[in-house]
Amino acid sequence: MNKPALIFLLSAASLLRAETLSVQITSQSGEPTAAFLVAADTDGIFISTSAAGGNSYKLPMANIRDITVQEPTGWSAAMQTYAGGQYAAAEGMFARIADEFVKIVPMKDGYGSLARLYQFLSLKSQGKLDALSAAMDKQLANPLSLGPLYLEDFVDLEGWSLLGKKDWQSLGVFLKKFEDDNALKLPQAPFKRVRSARLAELCYLRAQWNEQGEKKPDLAIVDYHRALTLDLGSDTSLLRMAAVAALRLTDEKIQAAPGDDKLAKQAKSLAMVCRDLGGRAALPAAFEKYLK
Repeated sequence: MNKPALIFLLSAASLLRAETLSVQITSQSGEPTAAFLVAADTDGIFISTSAAGGNSYKLPMANIRDITVQEPTGWSAAMQTYAGGQYAAAEGMFARIADEFVKIVPMKDGYGSLARLYQFLSLKSQGKLDALSAAMDKQLANPLSLGPLYLEDFVDLEGWSLLGKKDWQSLGVFLKKFEDDNALKLPQAPFKRVRSARLAELCYLRAQWNEQGEKKPDLAIVDYHRALTLDLGSDTSLLRMAAVAALRLTDEKIQAAPGDDKLAKQAKSLAMVCRDLGGRAALPAAFEKYLK
């Protein structure tokens, strides 16, 4: 068999393996419909009575009272993997699902959009911010459709994407949207009242902005420590990144003032946080000296 024929057969096999999700729909008049989801656009879905997707037709979302979509194969496993902190594995699992259901991305909170969102979140949790920026830029051609429950996570990812690009000016503008009035003229404006997990992320992003963009390490280390303690450190990936960054700046201070016992104790505490999160592998080798 020649190579072009083999490629054709492999492509055809891939199409045959593609999963078609069943849907249960209730119209505004209460009429039930069982069908298969083929595609979506901004104001409707395309359904078919055949799992192969033949003779599909568009059903406007305005005509739908309720819709239940079959869970894709591998979705529960991907969510469990993500919840267990195995972000590298979760990234690949969600990417596969997102690629398979790219045609239903315009469906609000559909599996096409949610899978891509969780792929982005997995990249962020691994600290793969260059890859996150590239993936989010690529997605601009087919924007995710997310409701209020998930939109906040996506908005937060914008800041991480800007950090991945090292676009300090845009990151500064992004952060300003979350800062409150600084009536007391504090060194840094307080953030608005948001959930603690979001506040921890904003503190880390502003610390990076201050350290790398504004060259203000003393302000940065304050926010790194806030990111460490806010939300009780529930996001272990963020906790480790903040601990390593704070340790790096503390190490620089120790080099300038080697006899400072207070700084030495801070460095040891930060090194222990990293170690306790994931053993010595979670602590950069240059800082293992602080565990002695």
